[in-house]
Amino acid sequence: MIDNYRFGAITVNGVTYRSDIKILNDVVIPNWWRATGHRVTLAEISDILTDDVEVCVIGQGASGLMQLAADIAPTLNERNILLIAQKSDLAAKAYNEHIRAGRGVAAAFHLTC
Repeated sequence: MIDNYRFGAITVNGVTYRSDIKILNDVVIPNWWRATGHRVTLAEISDILTDDVEVCVIGQGASGLMQLAADIAPTLNERNILLIAQKSDLAAKAYNEHIRAGRGVAAAFHLTC
């Protein structure tokens, strides 16, 4: 579960991270970097899109500035994965809601901007 998100920091299961992260099956993958800082490509999240993922949550930063590559939404739709891409505070709430509902959730969070 995500305990808290604020600009530049996210706390997951009691551990605070200060760089972008990905989450799969409640396991945090820290220090997530993208080739272009404010743009995420399908290849940069493909490792968290396993067969059991029903929902992919992308936190686009505090102001929502991180953009998604054009192929992400249609690819996830083809795989019947619900895509939620929002400002990171809203994305954190959505992540927790889907976890509580027992869904398979993968996530990627940009912590600043």
